[in-house]
Amino acid sequence: MLKNRQEGLTTLQSIWVTIIIASLFVGYSRAVQAHEWLPRLQQTDLKIYFLAIVGGTLVSLRVYQRWASKLAALNWSQAISLTKQQMVRLALVLLAFVFAYDTETQGVTRLYLGVFLGLAAVALLLCNRFLPEAICGVVFKTKTMPTILIGSRSSVTRLNTWIESKSNLGVDILGYASDDDAMATGGSCPVRFLGTVSQLDRVMRRQFVGQIILQQGYLDRAQTEQVIALAQKVGCRLHVFNNWAEEFSHPIVVDHEGDYTFFTLDDEPLENPLNRFIKRSLDLAIAVPIVAFVLPPMTLLVWFFQRRQAPGPIFYTQPRSGMTRRPFSAIKFRTMGLRSAGPEGAAAGDRVYPFGRFMRRTGLDALPQFINVLLGDMSVAGPCPHLIKYDDQFSPLLKSYYTRAFVKPGITGLAQCKGLRGEISDVSMLERRVRYDIFYINNWSILLDLEILFRTAGMILFPPRSAH
Repeated sequence: MLKNRQEGLTTLQSIWVTIIIASLFVGYSRAVQAHEWLPRLQQTDLKIYFLAIVGGTLVSLRVYQRWASKLAALNWSQAISLTKQQMVRLALVLLAFVFAYDTETQGVTRLYLGVFLGLAAVALLLCNRFLPEAICGVVFKTKTMPTILIGSRSSVTRLNTWIESKSNLGVDILGYASDDDAMATGGSCPVRFLGTVSQLDRVMRRQFVGQIILQQGYLDRAQTEQVIALAQKVGCRLHVFNNWAEEFSHPIVVDHEGDYTFFTLDDEPLENPLNRFIKRSLDLAIAVPIVAFVLPPMTLLVWFFQRRQAPGPIFYTQPRSGMTRRPFSAIKFRTMGLRSAGPEGAAAGDRVYPFGRFMRRTGLDALPQFINVLLGDMSVAGPCPHLIKYDDQFSPLLKSYYTRAFVKPGITGLAQCKGLRGEISDVSMLERRVRYDIFYINNWSILLDLEILFRTAGMILFPPRSAH
């Protein structure tokens, strides 16, 4: 039921957004022509541009498929993130069209379409923020689904966020049934207690119930069969809530293989050969120019300062853990004096020469690692490669630690561009970094890599306090 309602909402949202953006373009074009803001545009046939706008909008609306489960209750932050993803696609389609089709009035059409993209961004943001709720209010207002939850008090409490996000889809939580000993006392619960599972028949006779959501594994087989029979008897929908994500302390991914269903701990977009090819192409497109044109003069500059501040080798290598935990030697500019330099992690108290301290704060000491990228040991973006001895220390602290080894380590990463750099002083810092690494592995896209690179470029100019 919920899946179909979410798909319906996504479809209606896409239709209305297409109509709104198309209408915006028509109104904008007529205003431009009526006021003669761009005289050279008067003789231009705008029908072909209209088709390009509609085509670009349809391409951008494919993003809704990823947001289907959240679309009914987007906050401003989520709406901005969604709009940003859509605008990138729309802009790429329009720019490709301009360069391919328009040859005589490119300067005019770029300005013309540039202003429209700004208007479209505002319109999309407002549509993403307010339109889904308005559609739900019209479509599901009279089609609410009274729902009872069956499970432990703790599982019902964890479902609070989900309950709130689905309320716009017409899910009306009446309460929950549970056999927990302390179900009616202590703590707070987002929904009211209706009774024990054995009292469910009486509860459902008292009021109309259209849906039951049962926590998987909460009841034994006999009780489960009784609940199924009761649901069928009164014509009530039955859904099973799988809470393995809480049991494993890790998100669960469902794989459907024909008639078989599998649960796995990780979704891995980079297991797709096409995605790996795209990522490797981006790595080479960045690494080759840097190694060829940026690394040589930077090496001379580092040599100049090292000769005066800390004579010795320009580079040094450290054993790091790579993809599938294979060790490799990471190449970096030496930032410490020879007495303190060694295969250890960076700590705030290391004896670092002045220019080496600057390189550490900006991350320029990692510039030679682009050689590792060319060799295939690393990627431009990915989880930070830790020293092997740190892997041995950290892995017992976090069950999901070695999930980081599913992909190549990166020169920069999602955790690093969020400001999590420098020494790991406690388990909470490690948990935050690993959480970002796992998110990256499960949600990789070329756009995410580009976002990480742009954020990293900003951090080179404005290093965080944690960098040393």
